[in-house]
Amino acid sequence: MTGRAARALAFVFVVLALPGCAGYRLGDVSGRDLQGVRSVYVPTVHNTSLTPELEMTVTNDIIRRFNNDGTLTVQQNPSADSELDVTVTNVFETAVRSSSSDVLVTAEYQLSIQATATYVNRKLGRKIFENTTVTGSTYFFTQADIQEGIRQALPQASADLANNTVKLVTEGW
Repeated sequence: MTGRAARALAFVFVVLALPGCAGYRLGDVSGRDLQGVRSVYVPTVHNTSLTPELEMTVTNDIIRRFNNDGTLTVQQNPSADSELDVTVTNVFETAVRSSSSDVLVTAEYQLSIQATATYVNRKLGRKIFENTTVTGSTYFFTQADIQEGIRQALPQASADLANNTVKLVTEGW
């Protein structure tokens, strides 16, 4: 291959590769609202719903999701750069599909956990969002006992709630 052909091939490669990197940027990827924020404090989630014992499940799922995301480190002391307060407000199930043998019997439900979240950037000294509604949900099939189905579906709905809450903080949508 001649030198001219090699240069032309390299130029074509660069021209084709550059648009693929158009969405990437160097430096802080968290946006203007999270300038200088490196850590988050997640106090125990409050629960005002009628479903008992959700506090630690949701709190642990949120911390686990932050750790998996890696954008912010979780500190369990109030001296962190930011704070995320979450309150579970409602847990409800919605009928999705009826049984194929009897239309009056529900075969599948959607379980949803609804919460409000407030996120404070302590570096800037202001709230980024306040009382924003976040929902996590999952589907489950009824077994002999609907309460057992709900009990088994709660961890999946909690994990989805944690995922949506962390995305709200880190992606700013």
